[in-house]
Amino acid sequence: MVTAAAAQMSMSASAEENCEKALGMLRRAAKVGAKFICFPEGQFSLYLPQRPGLDPSSFALRPDAPLLTRLRDACRECGIIACLSPALELNGRLYASAMLISEKGEILGIGKKNHIVRAEHYYEQDYFTPGDEGFTVADTSIGRIGMIVCYDRHYPESYRSCVLQGADLIVVPVANDKTEPLELFRWEIRVAAFQNSVNVVMCNRVGREAGMDFCGESVFADASGAVAAAAGDREELLLAELDLAGTAAVREKRQYLPLRRPEVFRYF
Repeated sequence: MVTAAAAQMSMSASAEENCEKALGMLRRAAKVGAKFICFPEGQFSLYLPQRPGLDPSSFALRPDAPLLTRLRDACRECGIIACLSPALELNGRLYASAMLISEKGEILGIGKKNHIVRAEHYYEQDYFTPGDEGFTVADTSIGRIGMIVCYDRHYPESYRSCVLQGADLIVVPVANDKTEPLELFRWEIRVAAFQNSVNVVMCNRVGREAGMDFCGESVFADASGAVAAAAGDREELLLAELDLAGTAAVREKRQYLPLRRPEVFRYF
């Protein structure tokens, strides 16, 4: 069994303050024996896309940004794997992303959000470029970890793509507010975990930011679809015990993946 953590956080306008809070949660998680920690979408800033047409330059981070380097150093010092979620600038384009860091401080993989929405409070198309590399899954010392960023979770193919690459755990950093169908969102995570025989964690932010009130309710679902741990609507370091080594056995027993017949999915 692996102890995993989700850092359900509120954000301020200060990237430095947000980084310090993340460092504190990372160190707390390591102190209680967690081998993995993840963070909410856009963890270094207020939620940029809730307004259209702003200048995103102050929110963008390069992979070698000092804030990211500090968290990478903390992963190495504390011996913990982390999934960060910066607004990442790559080759002059901005991506909503997840960045997987090893317990040695190495970047193991970067997942980019592939489906970019534009709706009230979610004017993402004004800022982000869609991902162009599919869904990223990387080897870690605790198992293979896949990354799905926020809106991508509404597409079942996202989870299946990660699982077909051997994911034992899928990390979903999100920015959900209290106007959304929260019960359905939790079921969405549980059903995806059940249908794909994979552990899933959805990590959300909390707190009011202008016109949005982020709901929290981060959740871990195990490979059988059961809730392994669930948070409320306030800041919390959510911990769960996950059997990452047992995902292959669950898949073989349930046979949803071994019995797939891709040839009949002719409309894709």
